[in-house]
Amino acid sequence: MSKNVGSIRRSQIISTFGPGAIVDFRLPGSGALLSGVMQGLEAWEAYTKGGFKQDVVREPRLEALLGVAHFRAPPVGTYLKDGQTRDRVLPIERFPDWLSCPECNVINRSGQWAPSRNGDSLHCGRCRGKPAVVPVRFVTICENGHLDDFPWTSWLTHEAGCSQPVLALKTVGAGIGGLLLTCKSCGAGRSMAEAFSPKGIPKHKCGGGRPWLGGRETGCEAAPRITQRGASNVYFSIEQSAITLPDWKVSFREKIAFITKKILPTWDGPESAEEIASRFKEMKEDSSGSEGDLRLDEFRMLLTDTSASDESAMILLNRQQPVPATFSGMISWISSVERLREVRALTGFTRLKAQVGGKPDAVPLSRTDLSWLPAVAMHGEGVFLSLDLEAVSEWENRSDVGEHLARLIQTHMDTARAEGKQVDGAPPQLNARYMLIHTLAHALIARMSLDSGYSSSALRERLSVGPDMAGLLIYTSTPDA
Repeated sequence: MSKNVGSIRRSQIISTFGPGAIVDFRLPGSGALLSGVMQGLEAWEAYTKGGFKQDVVREPRLEALLGVAHFRAPPVGTYLKDGQTRDRVLPIERFPDWLSCPECNVINRSGQWAPSRNGDSLHCGRCRGKPAVVPVRFVTICENGHLDDFPWTSWLTHEAGCSQPVLALKTVGAGIGGLLLTCKSCGAGRSMAEAFSPKGIPKHKCGGGRPWLGGRETGCEAAPRITQRGASNVYFSIEQSAITLPDWKVSFREKIAFITKKILPTWDGPESAEEIASRFKEMKEDSSGSEGDLRLDEFRMLLTDTSASDESAMILLNRQQPVPATFSGMISWISSVERLREVRALTGFTRLKAQVGGKPDAVPLSRTDLSWLPAVAMHGEGVFLSLDLEAVSEWENRSDVGEHLARLIQTHMDTARAEGKQVDGAPPQLNARYMLIHTLAHALIARMSLDSGYSSSALRERLSVGPDMAGLLIYTSTPDA
């Protein structure tokens, strides 16, 4: 498909409409509905005309974590070719390939319909007025991330001698049970309700479709599941993000002066101020190999008031606020994060279920490993607070907390086993500290949405949970603001 069919926001590529996702557009000329699947990163490169340097997003800590050389924002703007100005676009491929006539209910593949005069839409030539055909409602997915058209042809058993079947999908009653697939040629029919089985589509195997990468993947043993093409379980994006921290070089001399003035007068070790600062720098560089270390760096920086530096040049402007006496012994730090930059990268996606604790495995965005991933830089503001670690530890050791957590873990394991999965224990997030911070974050978002002017959907949480961390950042951000 070579025409420009619509537009979506840059940030939506990273969250909702990345490679492998189904997107609906209204064609600019006819207003006809077009459903397509966003193509993989190789196709992204092919369509990113005029180079990609203007799209590069840098975040060294996140690059090191994900093992890439850089990130690229979805392309915007134009490029010049053969003296003509053209849009820089991302490609989609029509999906599903089966379309339905809203008048006669006939369904067929895209190649069997009549194209419009300008070629931007498809129409039913049998019906009066030649109405535009629309994408069928149903597609199939599997837990390994495959995406296929529903097997319309093999789902229906035709009468003997039916050589030219004409399939139609029509509503004869309420709900899915009232949706009937029929053959207008021989009169055969079958309810679509039979396809909605938790064990997969009866007598059908996964076809291994990967329309965002092209071709198919053979040998998939997962059960194919029917779902509506716009359902939420068709695409769960997997994102990694990092807050940009101030460069240590900016205030390196200030650190040396501080060590010389505040520490060395009472220091009985042999190291000089320069040696102490150098060892501190090496320790920070060694702690950037995992997501936990990345969050620990951010946690430590958010426990630092940066307002004394040049505010106009600060990437992260964090201003400490007094802790109200009411929360003494519960909250150890509060700060207003008046300026922050966050880089969000798309690393993959899943279908059927969102990824928890690394499971299920991420579906790739490209056929081969590339040196980059799609990302956007977000800018915003927020509020950060850290709970008193001693108070949190004391709460965690309470017997009632332990009993409640044990029941939750047992429920999680029972549910997983009922689904036929082998589980040896709870995921890392299912611990008392994480649940405390996560619950508090959602309670604060609900309260702050009433007072801040932001809707709850515009507020995000960033949790800092670990042996030495019990903090949370509530913030809002927008791309390129």
